[in-house]
Amino acid sequence: MKAILIRNSISAATGVFLLLSITGCSHEGEKGPETEAAAATAFDNPEFNNPKFDKPEYVGSLACKNCHWREYDAWKPTLHSKAMQLPDQLTVMGDFETNNRLTVTTSAETGKIPPGEELTNTMLKKGGKYIVNTIGPDGEFHNYEVSHTFGINSKQSYLTQFPNGALYVLPVQWNVEKQQWSDFHGPASHSPGDGEYWSDEGRIWQFNCAACHTTGLNINYELTTDSFETDMIETGVGCEACHGPGSNHLKAASFYFDHETETIINPKKLSWRLSAMVCGQCHKSGLSAKEIMPHKEGFPERYAFPYGYDVGKPLYNYYVKDPENKGEGGNVQYNEWQQSQHARAGIICIDCHSVHEKDTTKPVNKSLTRLAADKLCKSCHTSVEKRAAHRIHTYGSCIACHMPKLDGYLPSHTFQFVSPEESLKAGGVDKLMNSCSGCHHHKDSPLDGLIEFMEAAKKHDMPKPFSAHIRPPVPEPDETLK
Repeated sequence: MKAILIRNSISAATGVFLLLSITGCSHEGEKGPETEAAAATAFDNPEFNNPKFDKPEYVGSLACKNCHWREYDAWKPTLHSKAMQLPDQLTVMGDFETNNRLTVTTSAETGKIPPGEELTNTMLKKGGKYIVNTIGPDGEFHNYEVSHTFGINSKQSYLTQFPNGALYVLPVQWNVEKQQWSDFHGPASHSPGDGEYWSDEGRIWQFNCAACHTTGLNINYELTTDSFETDMIETGVGCEACHGPGSNHLKAASFYFDHETETIINPKKLSWRLSAMVCGQCHKSGLSAKEIMPHKEGFPERYAFPYGYDVGKPLYNYYVKDPENKGEGGNVQYNEWQQSQHARAGIICIDCHSVHEKDTTKPVNKSLTRLAADKLCKSCHTSVEKRAAHRIHTYGSCIACHMPKLDGYLPSHTFQFVSPEESLKAGGVDKLMNSCSGCHHHKDSPLDGLIEFMEAAKKHDMPKPFSAHIRPPVPEPDETLK
C-alpha cells in the first residue's frame, strides 16, 4: 500500500535559514553580540541590497513557530489545525469499541447490493489501529484501516487508503453531538458502481476534499499506472493555507531583514474583498475552474475546491458555480456572506473572527469569534430600535434570530431573519429551519401560529397572550357577573 507522505518542513528549509538561530526572533526580542555580528556580516554582503528569492515553497507551521510562537500556540487548539489528523486515542472521536455497530437497510435500486437488505457496519480497534468493516466496491464486506480522521467539531469522518494511493471517505460518520453513527454515501443510500457510492472513483478524496483539510498539497496522479503519490507539508489548515508558502519569508527574516513583509501574505493588509476570499477558498460551495487532468473515466470533471488558487488573488478566477450545488460539506459561509448586508458594507470575516487570538489565556470558542455571541453583534449594532420583534425579544439572542442553523448544524451567514413562512413553503421545519422554530420556546409551535404572531408583532397594539405561545385562550367575561 502506498503511503501519503508529509514533507519534512525542517529539511525543506535547510540551507536557507542557517542564520535564523543567530539573528532571528528571540522570544524577548533581545539582541546579543552574536546577533549584531551576524547582522553586520549580512549588511556587508552585496547580495543584501539585491535580494534573490526563488519560487516560494511550503515549509510548515513549525517553521513559523520560531518567530510567531504566540500565534502558533493560539492556532494549535483550533478546529483549523485539527481539520485532518492521524488516528490515535486523542484524535478519534467515534466509538470503535462499545457503540461500534451501524445497521442500515439498503435502498439503492441498482448496483451490486439488492434493496431491502439489512447490513451491519462494524467499527473495530485492533492493535492500536482503527478498522471499519463495511461493504467495498465488489459488494462484499472487507476490513478497511483508518488512515486519517476528518473533522472534529459536529461530525467526524474517516479516510482509508487504497493500494493505488487513492484516499476515500469511509461510509460511516460519527455525530459528535448525538454520539451516534450514521451512513455517509454507504449502502443505506447507494450501491457500488452507481457513481455516488463511497468507494466509486468519483468520490476520491484527493479530488473532492483534500485542499481544504491539508496545507501544501500535491495530488500527483499518474494516469499510466493509475496511482497517486500524494504528499503534503502538513495535515490540517496550517499557517501557509492563509498566508501562502513561507520559504522566502523565512529567508528574508534570517538574511534580508527589510523584505519580511513583502515575502508573505497578511490577509489584514489585503483589500477587503481579497481578504474575505482567503477564507472563501474553503468556506465556499463550488467547483474548480480547472478541469481534472489527467482524467480517467469515472473521475469527477472538476475539483471540488479552487485548484491552483494562490492566497491574495481573486478567488472567482478559480471557482465556477456547482450546477448541482450539493453543499455536502456545509461550508458555504462565503456564499451566504456574499448575499448579506455585511458584504455590501465591506464587513468581512476577520472583522468578527480571529484564527489565532494572541491572548492564549482566553478559552478557544469553536467559531473563533473576537467577542462572545451577542456582545460581538452589539459592539457594532449599538442603536437597534426596540420595535416590532426586537421589542419583545430584548431577552433573546441576535444570533438565534439572524443566524439560524438552516442545515441543523452551522449558523447562516446571510444574517437575515428567516420567517416561519419560508419553512411552511419549503414543506416544514425539517426541510428548512427558520428563526423562530429554533428557539426552545417555539420549537413545537405550529408554523401558521408563528406566522400569525409575527404579523401581530409588527403592530403597536399586539394582543397578548397569543396562540403562538401555546397558552389557553383568555375566557370571555361572564355577563352574569357584571
